[in-house]
Amino acid sequence: MAQRIVRVTCPDRSGLVGTITTAFADRGMNILQLDQFTDGDALPQTGAPVHGASGGSFFFRAVVDSSAERTPDDDAADAEFHRLHERLTNSLDASTVEIQPYPATLRVAVLASQTDHCLVEMIRRAQTGQLAGEVVKVISNHDVHQALCDFHGIPYQVVPNADLTKEEHEAAVLAAIGDDVDVIVLARYMRILSDDFLQKAPTPIINIHHSFLPSFIGANPYRRAHDRGVKMIGATAHYVTADLDEGPIIEQDVVRVDHRHTKQELVKSGADVERNVLYRAVRAHCEGRIFLDGDRTVVFG
Repeated sequence: MAQRIVRVTCPDRSGLVGTITTAFADRGMNILQLDQFTDGDALPQTGAPVHGASGGSFFFRAVVDSSAERTPDDDAADAEFHRLHERLTNSLDASTVEIQPYPATLRVAVLASQTDHCLVEMIRRAQTGQLAGEVVKVISNHDVHQALCDFHGIPYQVVPNADLTKEEHEAAVLAAIGDDVDVIVLARYMRILSDDFLQKAPTPIINIHHSFLPSFIGANPYRRAHDRGVKMIGATAHYVTADLDEGPIIEQDVVRVDHRHTKQELVKSGADVERNVLYRAVRAHCEGRIFLDGDRTVVFG
């Protein structure tokens, strides 16, 4: 049996779930997973219109399999799901319909600097089949991850920024990324990307950001958190936009700390929450569980 992820986004109206699931049933397909959400409070935003703002937006994700009798091979299954795509597109007004392979195995490019905890997590999760993606290349501005990548058989390229302008360095990084990846992950990549880079990047970019209350911007955030006596530390994974850390939030988490924690213990606790939050965000993206709703995200569990 061939299985696929079916994603639909359209203006909300009555009967949408019935229309979509009837299309599955008419083609002899079985529903293995189903999630749907209606954002009835959606309002138009300047520069970021929301689908069907007057009545809200409808988001739908399902995993379905085709009938084994009707789709005995991959070509037949592809044709079957192509016909399903056509039917849904024709029956759903102004909709976006996407059909993706399941289980998903997206090609992930990781950008890293000197810190390795998020990079190690991406590699470990991918190689144990938990990420729904494969780390196909690692690019860094420091020559510190060669042995790790060699051990796991992952191509590793160093793009140093010394003696290069920002434009030259970013052009070299884009060339190293290429156009054969599905998502770019910033695994504590300590470089601020320009809007030009984001416009030229071939895929969405996911970043992990240390987030505190209060927020500490810049270097040594854990030292500054220690000095201020914070009571919790956390991390936020988000899509990267030109507004730096203001992109749509995918995943967040926090851990409790207190006055007994040393600076080194804060760093360790922060590393744990960062790598777990980044993993959950990348996996959700690879599995097609994230929908953009203006500046927000809808993330199905």
